[in-house]
Amino acid sequence: MKDYSSEKLRSVAVLGHGSVGKTSLCDAMLFTGGGCDRLGSVDDGTSVLDYTTESREKKHSFGSSIATFDWNNHKINIIDTPGLTDFFGETIGAISAAELAILVLDGTDGVEVGSFKTWNFAKDADTPVFIYVNRVDRENANFERVLAEAREMFSMHVIPVVFPVMDGEVFVCAANVITGKAIDASGKEFPIPASAQSLCDEYRMQLIEDAAEADELLMESFFANETLTEEELKKGIKLAVKNRGLFPLFCGTSIPPVGQQFVLDAIVEYGPSPLEAKPAAVTDGEPVSPDPKGSFVARAFSTKHDKHVGDMVYIKVLRGSASGSCEMLNSTRNQAERLGNYYYMNGSSREDTDKMITGDIIAVAKLKNTITNDVLCEKAHQPKLVPIAFPDPVYRAAISPKKRGDEDKMGAGLHKLGSMDPTFITRNEATIGQTTVSGMGELHLQTMLARLKELNGVEAELFKPRIAYQETITKISAGAHKHKKQSGGRGQYGHVLMRIEPMPRGEGFVFASEVTGGNVPTKYIPAVEKGVLESLHKGPISGSEVIDIKAVVTDGSAHSVDSSDMAFKLASSKCFRDLMMQSGPILLEPIMTLEITVPDEFMGDVMGDVNSRRGKIQGMEARGGFQVIKAVVPEAELYQYTSSLRSLTQARGSFTQSFSHYEATPREIQQKVMEEYQKDEE
Repeated sequence: MKDYSSEKLRSVAVLGHGSVGKTSLCDAMLFTGGGCDRLGSVDDGTSVLDYTTESREKKHSFGSSIATFDWNNHKINIIDTPGLTDFFGETIGAISAAELAILVLDGTDGVEVGSFKTWNFAKDADTPVFIYVNRVDRENANFERVLAEAREMFSMHVIPVVFPVMDGEVFVCAANVITGKAIDASGKEFPIPASAQSLCDEYRMQLIEDAAEADELLMESFFANETLTEEELKKGIKLAVKNRGLFPLFCGTSIPPVGQQFVLDAIVEYGPSPLEAKPAAVTDGEPVSPDPKGSFVARAFSTKHDKHVGDMVYIKVLRGSASGSCEMLNSTRNQAERLGNYYYMNGSSREDTDKMITGDIIAVAKLKNTITNDVLCEKAHQPKLVPIAFPDPVYRAAISPKKRGDEDKMGAGLHKLGSMDPTFITRNEATIGQTTVSGMGELHLQTMLARLKELNGVEAELFKPRIAYQETITKISAGAHKHKKQSGGRGQYGHVLMRIEPMPRGEGFVFASEVTGGNVPTKYIPAVEKGVLESLHKGPISGSEVIDIKAVVTDGSAHSVDSSDMAFKLASSKCFRDLMMQSGPILLEPIMTLEITVPDEFMGDVMGDVNSRRGKIQGMEARGGFQVIKAVVPEAELYQYTSSLRSLTQARGSFTQSFSHYEATPREIQQKVMEEYQKDEE
């Protein structure tokens, strides 16, 4: 590939709901731009972008992938992203590496939950957006309805630059409002048909008005002349796009490719170059501005495993340049890295390069310490970049290897997968005695199991995790226990009287001694406390942690020969457990906050399902054709909720969750948990 300056680079992330044709659009743009010899197809497994075995088998993108090609003497990096909510971490990483996003909508289905979500990802990143309406040749496609939905859901500044010309129900061509040219399925270009001219004029005036608002001088020109010149219009569109004051809308078909050249022309003409990108935010000091002559700064936004070269870390160069083999600092981990093997990517194929410039996207192999979200820079200049904000996992399961003895191997593989995907988290949870994995959904975790097997040959299985219950008491009680054992030789003797009482929530554990007269010698008081402390780790209801409780040793007795630390520890432990059952013990369960986004027609079913899970609806908020339901639900009721929601909403609903608080379980739930625990103990 020839050399390009930073001004001639364009990096574009392609976003949208699942199955709207994002990958097909990317393949069509790559083919139109001469980046491949034949048009790839998702359906027949020849897509350049969907190149992994899992993507080709399931006909879905499970990660981001990059295609690079030349268009009008500009280098374009297209980043195809997954539309499945389980893999939105990859989508967010891709947006961080792009100066422009293209949001793809289906011509028949319009704005869907995934469209809404990914639009908001771009909005949160302050990234300019083009909108592309795909499949406008389908029988039930309705461009006007999709345009109306986009304006209602996203912005009134969604203005068509390209629109479909129809003959009744039949798609004739895609018409360009700015150039006055149209193109049909054969690739033939011609003037816009007379039948579509009035609509073209209407859209063009809307464009002119939005472009004029981008700049005071343009506004003055518009007021004076009631229009803008071609040069003024292009300047205004570019400014308005950059400032997110205009969201140009395009349309076309991917098979056969129609309209892609209009999109590519607009990316070059109106899309920001890396030098026009907003500075990268830092936690301290000056933001990192895109300066080709500045000190080198790059951020890893994705990590892939390549069976031929190993791990490939995809980086976005934010400032400066580098060439050949060079040493940089991973400032996130304060470790040196040698950069020597780097490539331009086209799906799975790679092209060697020996230079990196501001704004480009490079895949780097053989890095020892760098993973997604890490920063590479020169040792003399170490900016503290604000990390990419990846979403919190919403689905958690316990995991174990199918083959005994593979625990360490599984742990190493899970750690490796976690370093590649920030939305996949492994924890060894001492409170429940299990290893758990968390991700964005059931499909995400099943995909990670397949990758674990592929990566290091470990087969593992998922199952329902134990719940991290807590136990406490509701009233004061007092009692005694005498530990006495004689079996020849020295015996064991420890005798304690104790009182336990509830503490306010969040106060933790308090131990005190009210012993007077030396009935329990002072040297044994620490052993009494230790016996209670050890009992706190395994409460009598569920074997869970005991919290917010005060234990007071009030009296007792000792034997001059047979008493010992061990005897008093055992006596206090048994006394404490007996008193727990007399003090109105309650089981506390973790409660999660859910924010569920669903189309209007599914709201009733989803709310009914939340209520059936012992959930409480906290409120609702309408957002266009969607409802956002806010609820609190016990964690115990949420296992496999991603699958349930998908089933209830025809895969059009999504949710986020976070921990809220602990609260007492209903009596019947407590009884059931206690019976199961006692059965397991036996």
